[in-house]
Amino acid sequence: MNIALVAPIEETVPPTKYGGTEWVAYHIAHQMGKKGHKVDVYAAGDSKQDNTYTLIPTVPQSIRTIPEYFKDLKLRESQKFITLTHITKLLMKKKYDIVHNHYGWRFLIFSDFIPSKIITTHHGPLSFPYQNAVYLDHKDQAHVSISNNQRIDLPDLNYVATIYNGIDLHLFPFVDGKITRSSPIAFLARMNHEKGALEAATVAQTTKHPIRVAAKVDKIDEPYFEQFRPFIDNKLVFFEGEIDPVKRLNLLQNARCLLAPIKWEEPFGLMFIEAMSCGAPIITFARGSVPEIIKDGETGFIVNQSSELKRGEWITKKMGVDGLCEAVERIYSMPQDQYETMRRACRACIEKKFTVEKMGEEYEKVYSRLLSSS
Repeated sequence: MNIALVAPIEETVPPTKYGGTEWVAYHIAHQMGKKGHKVDVYAAGDSKQDNTYTLIPTVPQSIRTIPEYFKDLKLRESQKFITLTHITKLLMKKKYDIVHNHYGWRFLIFSDFIPSKIITTHHGPLSFPYQNAVYLDHKDQAHVSISNNQRIDLPDLNYVATIYNGIDLHLFPFVDGKITRSSPIAFLARMNHEKGALEAATVAQTTKHPIRVAAKVDKIDEPYFEQFRPFIDNKLVFFEGEIDPVKRLNLLQNARCLLAPIKWEEPFGLMFIEAMSCGAPIITFARGSVPEIIKDGETGFIVNQSSELKRGEWITKKMGVDGLCEAVERIYSMPQDQYETMRRACRACIEKKFTVEKMGEEYEKVYSRLLSSS
């Protein structure tokens, strides 16, 4: 097959620090190339060139690295559309079997001009009316969800599959027997209301178990970070900012657990499977994809955020921050043999369901089905 993958331009492919969509796009391109398909990746010019695909630069460099785009969100938005016009012109000239859209709703506005089979993987929530207007206008195209829960807000699209994101197990190795009751909690996410950094810091202060907070702070999230800043005491709450892959591995391999007080319908959550691959159990609210990824009591503990947002009956009966604290104490008080069993169960879950190889196989099947239905 002749395949084009269209990636966002905020970050490189793969990203040097924070970035989930870009990692997924990279792994799909890499896997398709390894299978013998011809793959072009449309991405920022400072992205990684790989012998399994050809990089087609769409902007000279990822725009979040350019100060004026980092500061001015409207300027950033205009550049996304300017870039799409250039991408569309290129795609109109080339004869691809499949054009795989990771750029989101903006790309679909231009997609009617592209003479190829188009598939869109949804990396974000489907709950914004202005975006859904575009998706519904192209509802008969092929759409892929990254969790079954993600479909709930927009069920009328032509979903051809749910394909869970996968990770490269070699990048997140499991190390047996190195975690103790003095090991810290990890928090890995964006610094915003949806990801729950304030709640995570509150749990650390309440339980007296230290937490290492690694979080990207985008311009739009700076006011939230100012709310978080007073929690940083370098005794119980340590802030490490946006971290690179080496520091991320250090964070996850040395964590007693990953704490993720998500307060939105998380479409997937790469941080879950990255942590579990390293053997870190997950403590999180029962939102979005969580029950599809985490097995309560086996690979972590799921907590209802509130009685209004109750999503099931879990081992932890308390709700909200109190429930998170209860789950954290449970993780820290577990007998070592039980804790090691949970760690190994985390790794086994990822090896079975969430690898880049499995993700690549599923996308190859979808590509083939689309072409055979022509």
